[in-house]
Amino acid sequence: MKFRRSIRYKLSMFLMVAILLPITASILISYFYTKHSLKEDAIRENSSTVRQGTTSLSNLLSGMNSISLYVYNNIQMPNSLYNILIRGYSDFLVEINIYSGLHAIEQSAKDIQQVYLYSDLTHQSWLLINGYLKRTAGNAGLDGHFLQPVDKNDPYLEPPHKSHNYGMEEFPYSPSNTVFTIHRPIYRAPLKERVGIVSIDFKLDGFRNIMNMLYDKGEENIYLLDDTGTVIYASEESQIGQKPSYAWLEHARYSYGSGHFYWHENGGFQGIVVFERFELFGRTWIVAKQIPDSYLYNNASRVLRMNVLVLISFLVISIAATLYVSLKLTTPIKKLTESIRRIKLGKLQFDVDSERSDEVGVLGSAIKNMVDTIDNLIMRELRLELVSKDNQLKALQAQINPHFIFNTLQSIGSVALHNKVPKIYELTSSLGLMMHYTMNTEESIVPLAKEIAHVEAYLELQKQRFKEHLHCTIDIAEPSALELFVPKMILQPLVENCFKHGFESMQNAEIDIKLESGEDGLTLSIRDNGLGITPENLERLKQRMKQEASGGTVGGSIGLINVISRLSLFFNDEAGVSIGQVQPSGFYVVIRIPQRKDGRLYESTDRG
Repeated sequence: MKFRRSIRYKLSMFLMVAILLPITASILISYFYTKHSLKEDAIRENSSTVRQGTTSLSNLLSGMNSISLYVYNNIQMPNSLYNILIRGYSDFLVEINIYSGLHAIEQSAKDIQQVYLYSDLTHQSWLLINGYLKRTAGNAGLDGHFLQPVDKNDPYLEPPHKSHNYGMEEFPYSPSNTVFTIHRPIYRAPLKERVGIVSIDFKLDGFRNIMNMLYDKGEENIYLLDDTGTVIYASEESQIGQKPSYAWLEHARYSYGSGHFYWHENGGFQGIVVFERFELFGRTWIVAKQIPDSYLYNNASRVLRMNVLVLISFLVISIAATLYVSLKLTTPIKKLTESIRRIKLGKLQFDVDSERSDEVGVLGSAIKNMVDTIDNLIMRELRLELVSKDNQLKALQAQINPHFIFNTLQSIGSVALHNKVPKIYELTSSLGLMMHYTMNTEESIVPLAKEIAHVEAYLELQKQRFKEHLHCTIDIAEPSALELFVPKMILQPLVENCFKHGFESMQNAEIDIKLESGEDGLTLSIRDNGLGITPENLERLKQRMKQEASGGTVGGSIGLINVISRLSLFFNDEAGVSIGQVQPSGFYVVIRIPQRKDGRLYESTDRG
């Protein structure tokens, strides 16, 4: 069993699993994704198809309704059907006009099988079928077929039924078909007194032609129902004119609006149902379509079978490829293992074969980058610790009994207030704040508001010294930026440089400090109108800045160089400092502090 512990065996098994597992997962994911896509596409396409079908059906029914209104055409002509009905008398000439009117209705649509007319005033009925007209007394032919609509503007729609002769004798060549009938009551205008009824029997060819375009015959089923649940037309023709008790159809009827749902019935229909409603004649109609799973996912099953064949082919290829790759990778992997063992012993030197461009070479490069990063982090932490210790030592050297100095300053301030010299009190307070801020070694990262307060205290002392010759402005674009954390003592040294190097004579000296925050981070700029700097000195200063930013020591550095060094320690190369000459005279410094991914500039914890 020793071979099972060898790297070649483990690598071979790993590669086999790594090849076959993704392929198998890909096949399964592809299968289920294909099923999901087919389902979504079927829902989208069938919803659109059924929606277009409802528009055609609505137009068909509206056209039938328009034909039933033919009686009201040409009401200004005395021989029109409307005028014949409201006059209420019958003779040979009237018979001819009735025949002409009913024949015009019969010829207005090819789906019309017969037209029936009843006169309330004469109690006479006429039936026209295949060009033959018959008349009889009474309206017994309407019994059980006509209900008076509640709204006089609407017709009564009789669900599909076998055609009949409205109580008259059998006609020659009178076919018996399933028909859909529109019964239109005729009213005398404007009294709304009913004067007759016209009934038109439509064959179902119009419904059939539209519905056949909405489903695949033999695979899917489709139904058109009225608001009573009666089937007007269906692919299952035995259900036409019936009220089927299918559970899925009842669910579609009582669902709100239009849409779709998945139906699963043990031993029955399983698949998607798409349904669409439309309103017409004050009634709600619904078209419901069945899409069985067996038909919907037929293509997905074929894809699965093809993928299984592909999987078997990949299995044979992967076995051969695995044996070859395992042999090629054994030696370099052993070398990587030895190098990692040396790293564990603390030897952070890692040699990688730069000529390799395969996965092993990438792995070696990644490990080398990781080792270099660890080495840089260790060196950075050591430098931070050294700087922190150095700052603590300097602070201890500067803290000559700070409590005594603070108490003395407070005493001077109290004497100043007692002698009504508030300016001296303000100056001693500013000096006390500066000393407290400078000697506090507990925190190296502070809110920006503290840095601004420290600069304001420093400028307050300088204003007392230079009076009206000094003008200072601090522009804070976003007050919320004052809550951001920055390294301590990065502003006051730069402002102090303005007085050290910029102002030879303090006549109309100006210092502008501006803070801006945005998505990229924080920008701090200090600008003065002093002597500025010569191009040679500017270039020399930029070179020194680069040296400090790249890892030069900060010991003994003050002012601008000290700030750059501290920013480099905290932010590596992410923070930036730029300097330049202001025209006609002056100098500017711009500090850009990056924003972290979580939206802050820096954590509020102390780093030494």
